[in-house]
Amino acid sequence: MKEKVNILVIDDHPAVREGTKAILEAEPGVQVTCLNPPYTEEAFEKIDFTPFDAILMDLNLGEINGIQLSKTILNMEHSCKVILYTGYDVADYFEEAIAIGIHGAISKTESKERLLSFIRHSINGDIIVPYQYFKKMLFHKQSKVVETHSINNVFNDREKAILQEVEKGLTNQEIADNLHLSKRSIEYSLTSIFNKLNVSTRTEAVLIAKAEGIIE
Repeated sequence: MKEKVNILVIDDHPAVREGTKAILEAEPGVQVTCLNPPYTEEAFEKIDFTPFDAILMDLNLGEINGIQLSKTILNMEHSCKVILYTGYDVADYFEEAIAIGIHGAISKTESKERLLSFIRHSINGDIIVPYQYFKKMLFHKQSKVVETHSINNVFNDREKAILQEVEKGLTNQEIADNLHLSKRSIEYSLTSIFNKLNVSTRTEAVLIAKAEGIIE
């Protein structure tokens, strides 16, 4: 984390605000400010957010939600990153949050070490993906796989061998050399694999293949 980090906590529960402040400021170089109510778009438009590197935004703030207020903040001129800070499952809201520029979501139950790590990554420009959303996304991908066969039987031995090589991080040419095939054959097979798994990246293909027992 950079030498000095300024964090703003926005939460309608005083105990959460002060508790988070105490936890984070136990780390040298971290300064935390707690924003007290009212939490309205009009009030936020009068606040200067430029001193802050990151904002921890509660999802539920009474009559208004954190995503709506985050949109107001992100329309201003500053470089601070907004992160949803909540005890709720944000899977249903995550795509909307990312679309408006929020840098991810963090659970209020995270340890100090993980909380600081997530904030650091967010400040560096990374998106913090909550496990619930990743699990939902993975399930969605799996549910679209051809259902007329056992998924393991959909793949021939060549495709399974290619998936094993993909897991090692090899290029198409390296896979072709290892399996004594042409590079074009590998490309055709990968296209078939992606279509069967309804994915668009190698990482997704390997994750689902391992989850379904297609590869070990």
